[in-house]
Amino acid sequence: MAEPADPAPSPNELPRSTPPGADRIIRLIFGGLVIWGIAQAIGAYTLNYNPLRPLIVLACVAAFLGFWLMLLAVWRKRHGQ
Repeated sequence: MAEPADPAPSPNELPRSTPPGADRIIRLIFGGLVIWGIAQAIGAYTLNYNPLRPLIVLACVAAFLGFWLMLLAVWRKRHGQ
């Protein structure tokens, strides 16, 4: 009798919930968000040439990406990856 192609994981083992190549996709999303934030900052600056406006936009983008990175780090630590 043949073995099953994909044996069931042991009860103590968590199933892999991250598809292969997810790190590359996350890097592409991060890169896109950085480019989008820079474009928004340029637009905010050209609105009235106030140098504080693009700094606020870039700080918000950085805070969002930093929070996301923190959540990814916590998730990886919990799942032992």
